[in-house]
Amino acid sequence: MKTYTLSGADAMQHTPEHAERTAKRYHGGMNFDVTFKVWPNRASLIKTLDMQSKRANQFNDWRACS
Repeated sequence: MKTYTLSGADAMQHTPEHAERTAKRYHGGMNFDVTFKVWPNRASLIKTLDMQSKRANQFNDWRACS
């Protein structure tokens, strides 16, 4: 899995190359960076998001880009 971080301003204009299997997560506090992660396939991304949804929501949860 490829992971990369962009500043908040760059992330607003960023279009992921593989948006259908990419998710992003925000950093908290005064750090406005956004981390993007590209999964090997859409099914593994959906499984991660599904497992995450079984617990209480958190600010830095992964969110699908597509």
